[in-house]
Amino acid sequence: MSYRVLFVTLNNQKTYRILFGLYLIAILAASSIPGHSMPKIIILSPDKLLHLAEYFVLGVLAYLSFKRFSWPLFIGLILFACFDEIWQSFIPGRWPSVFDVAADILGIMIVIGAVYFRSLKAHD
Repeated sequence: MSYRVLFVTLNNQKTYRILFGLYLIAILAASSIPGHSMPKIIILSPDKLLHLAEYFVLGVLAYLSFKRFSWPLFIGLILFACFDEIWQSFIPGRWPSVFDVAADILGIMIVIGAVYFRSLKAHD
């Protein structure tokens, strides 16, 4: 498959929505893996950076799926981050953390900021 064919295939909004849905499932699947580590209250731990990166990718896929950010989409992503943490409370050795949700929201906000500044630059 050539680069051009791959780009045309991935430049389809339906394809991005499928990837977005699969990524949501992948996040929940990863959150379902039992853990046996002690809780840490370190704000910038590798775990928090992983959350930031994970939700940065989710934000990119959300933007590509819907071609813009809206309040309902943003609130939906935040609710999903909260649900993900609540989901973890049912998994042995895992627990919810408000710091994880904060890192998730920061990852989403970085994407929104990048999209916003890119749109400002495009209008200049």
